[in-house]
Amino acid sequence: MEKFLDKLVILSSKFAQNKVLNVIQSSFMLLMPVTMLGGFAALFNGLGIDAYQAFITSTGIKGILSVIYQWTIGMFGVYVSFLVALQFARNFRFAKSDIAVALTSLVCFLIVTPYTVPEDPYGAAQLPVSWLGSQGMFTAIIIAFAVGVIFMFCEKNNIVIKLPEQVPPMVSAQFTSLIPGAIAMILFAILGKVFAGTSLGSFHQLIYTIVSSPLKALGSNVFGYWVLMVFLYGLWFCGIHGGMTAGPIIMMLFMQLQMENMTAYQANQPLPNMFIGDALSFGTGSIPMLVAALIFCKSESNKSITRLSFLPALFGVDEPAYFGMPMILNPFFFIPWVIIAPTVSVWGTHILKMIGLLGYANGTAGSNAANLPFFVGNMMNYGIGGLIWGCVLFAVIVLAYVPFVKAYDKQMLEKESETAE
Repeated sequence: MEKFLDKLVILSSKFAQNKVLNVIQSSFMLLMPVTMLGGFAALFNGLGIDAYQAFITSTGIKGILSVIYQWTIGMFGVYVSFLVALQFARNFRFAKSDIAVALTSLVCFLIVTPYTVPEDPYGAAQLPVSWLGSQGMFTAIIIAFAVGVIFMFCEKNNIVIKLPEQVPPMVSAQFTSLIPGAIAMILFAILGKVFAGTSLGSFHQLIYTIVSSPLKALGSNVFGYWVLMVFLYGLWFCGIHGGMTAGPIIMMLFMQLQMENMTAYQANQPLPNMFIGDALSFGTGSIPMLVAALIFCKSESNKSITRLSFLPALFGVDEPAYFGMPMILNPFFFIPWVIIAPTVSVWGTHILKMIGLLGYANGTAGSNAANLPFFVGNMMNYGIGGLIWGCVLFAVIVLAYVPFVKAYDKQMLEKESETAE
């Protein structure tokens, strides 16, 4: 068992220390305020109640919510192109100006985005909004890394403009970025022109066809998502941050599917994807155990830890329970934590959808659901049905924890009685 854990620690540490995954994850984390605001705008804009829709339309609220959504989620690709390049420069620490790298990436992203030339010479060019949002996400990531590599190559090989030391660093850094920035922009301008003349029509379409479509097909596999969730909680059981290791992979696979559903929902259109890497939430890991412990634990230590851990865990901070109970490397909790909870959540949600008792997830909670109480996230994603069935599945998971919590509490009671003697 120790050898297995050692190998698992080595494997997961390689994932966690992978700079590419860290760049993507940290970029998405920086976008959390934007995606959260966009998710709430989509939620309130898409509620399917006729009287409510008539009210927000007549008062102009619908237009306000639509504008907020358009400039948050609707511009996701634009923000990703900037932030991924920014985090790339910061993680690899090669550029004197990480902002210059990020801005170059953003410009290159816009360069390859096809636009409509107006007939009127004084008219404004029009960019297709679809490529600026979730459909352009993979293009944005690829361009950001490519721009980062170009800057890194130029820096290492001194293909930069060097100014005298007397020049202020802020000015010197911008001149240093001129040559790699020009190379990147010219390269993507050529690529954009080349693919504009093909049947694909744009560089965006190429990436969407080659990268996005296969990932969407892989991401729509519920079995794969279940394996990832078991893997995630298995890492946590071993004391390894499962979210840091598996989180970037889950985001890469499912973010676009979530945003497609969110876009359709806020426009009052049918949701296109049955599965978007979603499941009825039971919290981020420790809440079912804590509820069972609050009801059944009798040992003073367990009761104290449970009371202290409950409120933080309700908002996604599980470490007090993970390390305080402890749940980590505690054989009493392996089966309910790693096997039962993710299985009930993922497969229970999928079965409820298949038999028509639960609608498709609209994606409005998205990755922000981890920071919300589980019942709030479920209601955001699935409506009233999600609130009801989420509580049912949560109760099932709590019941699954009961015998294991009782067994552990019995052990702790024996230790406390021995100490008292």
